[in-house]
Amino acid sequence: MKVIIVGGGLSGICLAHQFEKSNISFRIIDEGINHSSKVAAGMINPMTFRRMIKTWKGDDLIPTLLEFYPEIEEKIQNRFFFSRELRRAYNSQHERDLWMKRLEDEEYKNYINPPEKSENTPTHLNAPFGNGFIDTPGYVDAKRFMKHNHDYFIENGALEYSKFDFDALDHEAKTYKNKAYTHLIFCEGYRGEDNPYFGYLPFKNAKGETLTIKSEVFKKDEILNKKCFVLPTEDNDFKLGATYAWNTKDPSPTEEGKQELLENYKLLSTAEFEIIDHEAGIRPAVADRRPLIGEHPTKKGLYIFNGLGAKGYMIAPHFAIEFVDFLKGEATIDKEADIQRFYKKHFKYKKS
Repeated sequence: MKVIIVGGGLSGICLAHQFEKSNISFRIIDEGINHSSKVAAGMINPMTFRRMIKTWKGDDLIPTLLEFYPEIEEKIQNRFFFSRELRRAYNSQHERDLWMKRLEDEEYKNYINPPEKSENTPTHLNAPFGNGFIDTPGYVDAKRFMKHNHDYFIENGALEYSKFDFDALDHEAKTYKNKAYTHLIFCEGYRGEDNPYFGYLPFKNAKGETLTIKSEVFKKDEILNKKCFVLPTEDNDFKLGATYAWNTKDPSPTEEGKQELLENYKLLSTAEFEIIDHEAGIRPAVADRRPLIGEHPTKKGLYIFNGLGAKGYMIAPHFAIEFVDFLKGEATIDKEADIQRFYKKHFKYKKS
């Protein structure tokens, strides 16, 4: 097996580690610009608060990432995965009622805790309906993740910075720039919607903006969450995020995004802070909110591993392992993530 990975963001890096672990030859081709993976907060949140339900496949995703990321840290001799508590301020009485209901559900015992007492609630927190803690592993520092992993693969001769040249790809001969491959996997992030082979897939990319802030008020070991989040980093500052903006390919920060964050923050806290940075990136999301993984139905040898969305750092390890096992003939792709779910609409394809 000889693999080319197009894209060195979160998806490409996780796949690369899994290929390396399986002693499979690979190289990463990365353009080196606009990694939403690097801008992302990397928060591991096992709950969807809007309906107060567990994140899709969270019971499988969290145990996997708890092994996957520390194993990579040990290998590359750099840390990027850090423990944090997550305090949720209830958005309404209805949300508090749902929280209390989940407390009685055995399936939620590893995630939901009883509401915090008022005397244990920070005075700056805007929580008229109360608040409580979600059990979470913490967060992946996205900038550290990207830098240290890129350094590692460059040092090992497995990553090159260049723009992928589709004109140099011969998918029938399975060569790129006249060099043979067996599997070519596109991990291009939001640029996947412009891919000439996989652009038919229903990308629904979402731009996100964050602020880096300084404050002496927030705790260093707990994430605050309601309408937005405040996440303490290892650099003694905090991330305030995040926005969602659709139908744009411009990864630049905007004044509109900044003002939206500041307005949302007012619903979370009264603590004062100083803005020290403003960043943006475009998340590779999908209309049905499931990953895009699999082989092209007619161009054999071309694959996609993309569309991990806002919870990419939670999703990537599990599906990277599953996908590499699939390529080795040892597993199948989860039906909800497999791009075969879109074949019928776009191709005259008969499943083998």
